[in-house]
Amino acid sequence: MELDLKKTISVLFAKIWLIVAVTAVSGVLFLITNLFFVTPMYTSQALLYVSNMSERKSSIVTTSDVTVSRELVDTFVVILNSRTVLDKVAEQSGLDYSSTQIKNMISAQSVSSTEVFKISVTHSNPVEAQIIADTILKVAPGEIKRVMNAGAVSIIDYATLPLSPSSPNIPKNTILGALLGAMLTVFVILLTQVFDTRIKDEFTLVENFDLPIIGMIPSFKLAEKTVTGSKRKPHLRKRRVR
Repeated sequence: MELDLKKTISVLFAKIWLIVAVTAVSGVLFLITNLFFVTPMYTSQALLYVSNMSERKSSIVTTSDVTVSRELVDTFVVILNSRTVLDKVAEQSGLDYSSTQIKNMISAQSVSSTEVFKISVTHSNPVEAQIIADTILKVAPGEIKRVMNAGAVSIIDYATLPLSPSSPNIPKNTILGALLGAMLTVFVILLTQVFDTRIKDEFTLVENFDLPIIGMIPSFKLAEKTVTGSKRKPHLRKRRVR
């Protein structure tokens, strides 16, 4: 059994109350889950600039210098995520974290394919996120210079204390939860309709089997109830005469 567009709209419109109800419930459930069961995370960020002019006395920046600086960004990110650098960050931060734990907290990437790259530290404690980010700023430039003889790293923005959580995004997740509930409800309704092979009326019979209707068998139970109801006499209460 297939559903055409007109029939699909008709089926969905008949079940609109169910779609609205499930959508509202899904949105409320996602809202409650994000408010009370998801740990808020805070992200402290810092910006660094990569330059290819550390060994040059000229102050003129050429296109070649910019290109090399952009290529160095990816190399510096790899060095930043190395175990040697992260071990020093874990040691100098004064926090009880291993290099593996810190690696799972940080991310570094180029900003719009420029010579600037961003360091982000995400943690459930905003103060500790800022401490780890500041420690990376202290350790990374020296380690990068030790490993590579070319290029230099300069700090553009120091890490700041995050005042609001970066995740979860409660409004976004609530809307996504409501939409998910609506889509699942629509899918179940249409799937049920497709596999429902019952004959509900004469129109369904003609549509599915393309056969003419010769006659119809009336419902005797319904007719009997109608006749009985119409001929019912009022009940008179008998009084005993002494």
